[in-house]
Amino acid sequence: MTIEEVKADLREIQYYYAHAKEFEGATKIIGKNSIEEKTEKYNAAIRKAPSRLYYIYLSLYIHFNTQTVAALDMDYSVGHVKRLNRELCEFFARELGNE
Repeated sequence: MTIEEVKADLREIQYYYAHAKEFEGATKIIGKNSIEEKTEKYNAAIRKAPSRLYYIYLSLYIHFNTQTVAALDMDYSVGHVKRLNRELCEFFARELGNE
């Protein structure tokens, strides 16, 4: 799995969590969307990650924060959050590439 594929997946996951209530309601009517399976796969992988990557994933993709907001919340520089996000993408590429 490439870093670009991971980034695309993370954008979808972020969108899903930003609209989770709508997806949950639609699931009852239409059925599960493929993004829900993707979130389950990524959530399973992140449980194996170091805590700093777990927290970045939670802040950026589950809570739908920007890197600037995440940096303020964590008392980090924006540059540090960007490095952690890059490390997160590399972690997912390794973990999910081994499936």
